[in-house]
Amino acid sequence: MKVFLRFKYHLLFWILYFVCWTFFSTRYNHVDIETAFLVTFAWFIGQAGTFYCCIYVLIPHFFNKKRYGIFSLYMSATILLSAVFTAACTVILLSRVTAFNIPFHTFWLYVLIDNFMVAIVTVAVKVINDKIKSEQRNQLLEKEKTENELRFLRSQINPHFLFNAINSIYVLIKKDPEIAAITLAKFADMLRYQLYECNADEIPVENEIMYLNNYIELEKLRKGDTVAVNYTIDGDVKNFAIAPLLIIPFVENAFKYVSAFTTKPNMITVAIKYQNKLFTLLVENTTDENNTVKKEGSYSGIGLENVKRRMELIYANHHKLQITTVNNIYSVLLSIQIP
Repeated sequence: MKVFLRFKYHLLFWILYFVCWTFFSTRYNHVDIETAFLVTFAWFIGQAGTFYCCIYVLIPHFFNKKRYGIFSLYMSATILLSAVFTAACTVILLSRVTAFNIPFHTFWLYVLIDNFMVAIVTVAVKVINDKIKSEQRNQLLEKEKTENELRFLRSQINPHFLFNAINSIYVLIKKDPEIAAITLAKFADMLRYQLYECNADEIPVENEIMYLNNYIELEKLRKGDTVAVNYTIDGDVKNFAIAPLLIIPFVENAFKYVSAFTTKPNMITVAIKYQNKLFTLLVENTTDENNTVKKEGSYSGIGLENVKRRMELIYANHHKLQITTVNNIYSVLLSIQIP
């Protein structure tokens, strides 16, 4: 289809070329229509030959391969031969029907300059057009690469979530079947959310918060009184979209690596705010100093690295992530500037 359209435009251009220059030749050179057509045809062979030789032979085979010396040599030869052919045909044709008194070398120089200009414009347009197409192709490839990477990263989240959730339900089944049933219902809602809503690039933040609510409730049921959870959401966290499953990995890590003290509190804090288009998530948890090295290594596992990479791809320079450990408090502060 594209080849046909290109052929159609080229054909239309050369038809207009013949009509305009034949008419011009009859008026300017005062010759009959047949001679004017033949002169135009000679110019057509010279200029079209130069044009298509540049487009389909010299530029792709030499210029684009950075063989500039050979390109310049062949280009010069093409322009010279074309100018000789065009000038000779024009002089012969016009000399038969009119007093054509311009010296051949002078006229040839005029044709040479004209062909040189055609060649320069042709090369410039072709190179610029190829450059634009190349950049568009690279942008498309980069976009496809990013989309494929995002799909891959999202697909990694499901096994990570499934492992944690199923393990939680397994523990609860032994402890309290009734609570396990409630937990299983919440798990079903969460799984439904992942299967049917998280394929979009962005989702309403309310949906992400509902998913987080279910997850925290599930974990609170599993942890019982061993962990104090302080979970707060600012009332303005609504009416905007966010990439799905960005919040949960940080909260998962907090529950997974929270301390297991028996003599002092084990605490998790989750605070979400939204003000002046700035979304912030604060997640903190107490850590066991005896296992700090081991757990800090675990924090850089697949879940956290996954979400870091996704934020780089989706929000680029519009987010900030700070992770610190002070006085056995592991803290994550995520800020995202919402468009």
